[in-house]
Amino acid sequence: MGLNLFDIAVWWLVLEVIGFLTLPISYYLCRNLKDSGYSISKPFGLLLLTYISWIISIAVGYSYISIMLSLVVIAAFSFLIYIKKGSIHFEKKYIIKFEIIFLLAFLIFALIRAYSPDIYWTGGEKFMDMTFINSMLRTTGFPPPDPWMSGTVTYYYYFGYLIVSNLINITGILPSIAFNLATASFFALSFSTAFGIGFNITGRMKYGILTAFFVTIAGNLVGFFQLADIFRKENALNNMLSFNYWPSSRVIPYTINEFPYFSFLQGDLHPHMISITFQLLVILLLLNIMKSNSTDWRSILVVGLSIGFLYPLNTWDYPVYLVLAIMVICCNQIFNYQINNPSNQIKMKFYLTSFASIAAMAAASYLLYLPYHLSYKIDKTISLVSSGRTSLIFYMATYGLFLFLIYAFVLRNTWNFNKNILKLSLILPGIAALITLFEARQFIFNIATNPKTNEYELLILLIPLLVLSLLSILKEKDKTNVFILLLIITGVFISLFCEFFYIQDALGSADPIYIRLNTVFKMYLQNWIFWGICAGYIVFHLRDFFNSKKAWGIAAVALILLVSIYPVFATIGKSGSFRGVPELDGMEYVKKEHPHDYQAILWFGNITGQPVILQAPGELYEWNTAITTFTGLPTVIGWAGHELNWRFPKRSEIDMRWSDVGKIYTSSDITEVSGLLRKYNVSYVYFGEAEAKRFRNPGLFEEHPELFENVFEYGDVRIFKLNR
Repeated sequence: MGLNLFDIAVWWLVLEVIGFLTLPISYYLCRNLKDSGYSISKPFGLLLLTYISWIISIAVGYSYISIMLSLVVIAAFSFLIYIKKGSIHFEKKYIIKFEIIFLLAFLIFALIRAYSPDIYWTGGEKFMDMTFINSMLRTTGFPPPDPWMSGTVTYYYYFGYLIVSNLINITGILPSIAFNLATASFFALSFSTAFGIGFNITGRMKYGILTAFFVTIAGNLVGFFQLADIFRKENALNNMLSFNYWPSSRVIPYTINEFPYFSFLQGDLHPHMISITFQLLVILLLLNIMKSNSTDWRSILVVGLSIGFLYPLNTWDYPVYLVLAIMVICCNQIFNYQINNPSNQIKMKFYLTSFASIAAMAAASYLLYLPYHLSYKIDKTISLVSSGRTSLIFYMATYGLFLFLIYAFVLRNTWNFNKNILKLSLILPGIAALITLFEARQFIFNIATNPKTNEYELLILLIPLLVLSLLSILKEKDKTNVFILLLIITGVFISLFCEFFYIQDALGSADPIYIRLNTVFKMYLQNWIFWGICAGYIVFHLRDFFNSKKAWGIAAVALILLVSIYPVFATIGKSGSFRGVPELDGMEYVKKEHPHDYQAILWFGNITGQPVILQAPGELYEWNTAITTFTGLPTVIGWAGHELNWRFPKRSEIDMRWSDVGKIYTSSDITEVSGLLRKYNVSYVYFGEAEAKRFRNPGLFEEHPELFENVFEYGDVRIFKLNR
């Protein structure tokens, strides 16, 4: 089908319309920002569309009509604001440049996706994402049903899939094409929103671009080591063209260390990737509050709405941004109090306003999503890490550039504060640097080792950074600098949390060495966003310092070049050096590799409603439950490993379903089989490629045509409909 230029244009146009409809609201809320909120209009519009459609659907059901009604509600709000406030004014040059940036980011990434479009069952979890998107397209209410455990509701944060489902419903684009367009659009939305943050904190477009680069494109330092290793071997050019993008996401042993560009390039439409856009939206809204000289209750409530949105979108983000918002509100209240009360007289009004602001924001973040909280209970607990903490070498490989810039910033800010504290704060990072060099030497000579010197060695780097940042805040008079310092401090606390605590899940329960895997994965991604923004601002803020202190400037430029290696070569490698014919349909490969199952998928695509399809139990990262993946029709048990992780520590029903499905396919007792099929309300029994590998033949179903009607046959595929 090729590049699907018409679909690309329609998808982009719908995003533009959503942004346009939201402009008056964004303008009204973000008057403290230099761009008057223009950079938040698209992500905030998607947030409002998703939230309103969800609320309406709880009352009247989820459908195309409820989605369009949500757009009407947004348009009505904007119209009322426009009538009440009069005309809105944005700088035309900024709008043109911003829209060019957004369009280019969208088109470039759509092209990248077109050279690696397949919604594969391995090398990622696109099968899972496609399953939930297609299921969402069939749902009529919330909470949505779980397509991998028929008869139950989804026990996973699902707002990301609702965002994509809404866009598919509006555009009418095939889900298998929309999957890749959605990935491209979340990259473009993240890049442009990060650009908006950089522009609003520096007032310069080039630093907006730099900030967007640090947040959404830059890689870690592992890319440089990969490239150096390639040049040490034969066929360097060919190896460069087949650069492996994967190792940079597995830096710290037994954890996942994704960063935004890896997530976008990987192309899984996972909640953690989708949430990047909305994390950046929250940061912009908090920046707007920080720049306010008075308490703006509307902005505070909107921040509550936006932070609350993170809970059903990617729950890991919610507590972190709630804490960040509390710190921002407190610091802003202190600033405003000092401005309005130069004598520093303590007044009860200050405490009441601060408390009320925080309470209103926190309450809004929870109560506005109460239906979700009532239907979704988290059973996971926080536990202490006993061993397996992070080595300095791996931490530096992950955040090396950001740490260099951040340390330069806080040291400059505290240079004349307290010499004794400053000396101590310089000694400890120096020790950390020596340990890192020692570990690097060990690692180079034996790459299979984890060259840790001490279980708590990361504290040598993080504690001084925390102390210097807190000292900087105490003396800082500039609101923007305080905002940046709060992002730095939040990042430090995230890193410290991951050293001492982890969230229990099935992975750690199965093998203790993986106890930190998900915690580090989800929280380090937040840290990257915070420190990427800081890096963009620091380059701007210390530009004169870097020009005058050549060694510092050269080091900064060198590190920026090193983190630029990954996005260039990883993109070439992931895209197959841009050879072949570009294609956006992620299902196109199924025609060639699984032609019989493909025809069955097309047949099931004509089935309305949500009848249950019996398929072979879903082994992780194998071709199975494809009918559910590409049609959204529920199956008795899908990828059990994922279900176990979501529902941990509860696993009895998962095990029972796995066992029962095996019995249905293998039992010769028609009474037992019929009883189990009724138990799970199965409407169709599928016998395709995966079933043939595991269960050989559909003998029992063919032997009882009075119970099982053969409604489809293509090659080795059989579909049996139960005669009720």
